[in-house]
Amino acid sequence: MQTFSKISVLACSMAAGQVLATVTQGISDNIYNRLVEMATISQAAYANLCNIPATITTVEKIYNPQTDINGWVLRDDSRQEIITVFRGTGSDTNLQLDTNYTLAPFDTLPECVGCEVHGGYYLGWVSVQDQVESLVQQQASKYPEYALTVTGHSLGASMAAITAAQLSATYNQVSLYTFGEPRTGNQAYASYMNEGFEAASPTTTRFFRITHSNDGIPNLPPAEQGYVHSGVEYWSVDPVSPENTNVCTGDEVQCCEAQGGQGVNDAHVTYFGMSSGACTW
Repeated sequence: MQTFSKISVLACSMAAGQVLATVTQGISDNIYNRLVEMATISQAAYANLCNIPATITTVEKIYNPQTDINGWVLRDDSRQEIITVFRGTGSDTNLQLDTNYTLAPFDTLPECVGCEVHGGYYLGWVSVQDQVESLVQQQASKYPEYALTVTGHSLGASMAAITAAQLSATYNQVSLYTFGEPRTGNQAYASYMNEGFEAASPTTTRFFRITHSNDGIPNLPPAEQGYVHSGVEYWSVDPVSPENTNVCTGDEVQCCEAQGGQGVNDAHVTYFGMSSGACTW
């Protein structure tokens, strides 16, 4: 049984529909180790999957030269899990996607009524959608008992979130782990994700949105432009440990966003002591 030591309850308006914001300190070793494992895969995606766990098999690469979206479908037979991972920003082409803040209708997922997502990342998703869905379907058909997991860091985190949303319309029990995720969509999208991934509580959630210290990327794009975060935030502070990982829930700005970080800073490029693409861990 997972236990948390509550360190604060943040006061907020009790207007209709608003959820009391809470921060709890400390997570179980099992969850912490899982977050570190997903961080390892996400950071390794910057360097062709260096140093990923030995139990993981690379199935096939995902790539589109026009958008420079890079990803992989992996399989971990020891966990009975199919993993899709996306690389974060690695080129000027990616930067053009990063800075396209125009909200775009999530047309590939009509089940998400009224949903709009980051325009640049939606272009990225459409550019690789056929590859992703084909590869996942091939693996899921061959290994129907395997779980589906999607992960990524930064740009790769938003790509992972959009992908997980799309896959959840076809497959049950998709899990999502994002690291340094920008705000990915509007309120309708956030509500769809929170409901579909059971993110009302850390005891049920399948959407783990991991942040670090004062990482500035989760503060982008600006909320004033209609963007809203979703998932349950797991905020890691230094020195990294299960005890220094906080669980943040509710509607108020808190935890990582409240630290005022701006853009790509030291906290953004390092998660759980691992730097993007460094492969020295």
